[in-house]
Amino acid sequence: MKGLTMRVKLRYGVHFILGLLAWLLSMAVMTIITTEIILPALGIVPENSNYDLLVLSTFAVNIMMCSVVFSWYFGGPLWFIMSWIDNLTKGKYEAPITKKNKVYNQRSKLKQPYRLYKEVIHNIHTLSDSLQQAEMERKNTEESKRDWIAGISHDLKTPLTYITGYTTLLLNDEYTWSAKEQKSFLLEIHHKSLHLERLIQDLNLSLQIENIDSQFPVHLKQGNLVAFIENLITDICNNPNAAEHMISFNTEEKLIKAYYDERLLYRALQNLLMNAVIHNPAGTEIRTTLARKNETTIEFKIVDNGVGMEPETIKNIFTKYYRGSTTHAPEFGTGLGMAIAKQLILAHNGTITMGSELSKGTTVYVTLPFINETSADS
Repeated sequence: MKGLTMRVKLRYGVHFILGLLAWLLSMAVMTIITTEIILPALGIVPENSNYDLLVLSTFAVNIMMCSVVFSWYFGGPLWFIMSWIDNLTKGKYEAPITKKNKVYNQRSKLKQPYRLYKEVIHNIHTLSDSLQQAEMERKNTEESKRDWIAGISHDLKTPLTYITGYTTLLLNDEYTWSAKEQKSFLLEIHHKSLHLERLIQDLNLSLQIENIDSQFPVHLKQGNLVAFIENLITDICNNPNAAEHMISFNTEEKLIKAYYDERLLYRALQNLLMNAVIHNPAGTEIRTTLARKNETTIEFKIVDNGVGMEPETIKNIFTKYYRGSTTHAPEFGTGLGMAIAKQLILAHNGTITMGSELSKGTTVYVTLPFINETSADS
């Protein structure tokens, strides 16, 4: 920025000095022409009473003409820049160009007066594009947020409706339900209660992440990542939604020591695995692997042969409030789960990427830093 300011100042100073020299030269030339050619040709000599007034008028005309030229050359671009900045403050991103004030020539290059501020104009172009893009993203986020709020309201209402309905049936004294029917009702109530709990947890965790200016705090403790993943996979397999999915876990090592926040990492990987379960049909094979890529990185990979995702879904999968779904999903996602998973992985100084193709499945890559005891102590 400092270099840009210096270049503009230097160029402006050079142009101003050249303009001043041109004005002085034109003053001298006009004076000579007036006193030596024009006035003698008109029969006006120094002894004439109007001679001094005519010479003074020559100076005045020259000053006016030079002022017009200076105003056009130096003032025109400044007016253009100030008008554009004023438009930006009003949410108008187009340059204030009129038919009488064209900034570019037919070859799409800046006209000579505007080249004096070419870096400034270029930066305003960039700022305008950035502000316009930010405005579009803000509108898209607001629209997604409104849709998300409507969806979340529906998601909260639906399980509550089920719970209310089943409890009403159980409390009905006019009918005696069998033990099998009561158990079925209670299982549905339990399932819907867990769904409500997930929604509330996502909301709370999302607010915690959003309200912290710095990196999300994690409480790292040393643990065996292999045993941690095995317990996670066991919990996923016991989930009723995953009963008809084929989930496997493979690793060549029995012990991979790492530092991680057990609660937050569990939540992140659970979200990723449940996304693979919920959005794929029964019989989908979900393979997970854990391995050390090198001396500093651990990779956890989730590969499924399910329905896959469209490019638009992949593009927005980690965007907050994006509620991707498929025809195989028994219920919509919260629109927060994948965004939360990414934030929690990043909080562990890890990375997460995803690749997918329709009808061929999806692959998720999660990398985490491998931290040995020596580096951790230091």
